[in-house]
Amino acid sequence: MPRRKVTVELEPILGAFAAVSAAGSPEDRILDAAAHLMRTYGLKRWSMEDVAERAAIGRTSVYRAFSTRDELVHAVLARELRTTIGLINAAAVASSSVEDGIIEGALTGLSALRSSLVEQLLRTDPSTILPFLTTKAGPLVAITRQLLVAQARSAGASISEEHAEELAEVAARLGLSFVLTRESVFPVDDEESLRASLRRVLRPVLSPLFAADSASV
Repeated sequence: MPRRKVTVELEPILGAFAAVSAAGSPEDRILDAAAHLMRTYGLKRWSMEDVAERAAIGRTSVYRAFSTRDELVHAVLARELRTTIGLINAAAVASSSVEDGIIEGALTGLSALRSSLVEQLLRTDPSTILPFLTTKAGPLVAITRQLLVAQARSAGASISEEHAEELAEVAARLGLSFVLTRESVFPVDDEESLRASLRRVLRPVLSPLFAADSASV
């Protein structure tokens, strides 16, 4: 039976972003069960009772952890966002330069996107997910920009605040465009070619940063 439509909003996702559940805990099993149902049926054709059955947890315990289906959906999306950002940050931190960090972070993000729940929901529930990624995407771009600027700062980039925000804004909007469509002149299915392509595009954009680094030596 079709269920009530879920409204996906950024604020509840950010509100659940810091709520990290331990692996194997009841909350984690509930999130796993809900993520599976969302991948299989989209946002509507499952209930909290279905989550309880799949997680092998009592219905009361599910409602104690997540009082509504909307809250559970936002928690699942928050966990995916947290995991993806963690992978991107790890790839960037392991790189030897800011340029490499941006490139490896982009490649990691694209790889995560291919198997992401958001990718699946764009096919099953476009009317719900598309506004979140288009007309309502301003706050999402802002949050991503802030995270990228903080990442550049932690890497010790010699770059002005204004330039860092401009670069981060471009990166955030490019990333969002790849979420919406993968058709591109960039060789997105060939990692080495894509790495070389991104390097050619980024070098001129990042040249002020390299100039600042050279001047400080």
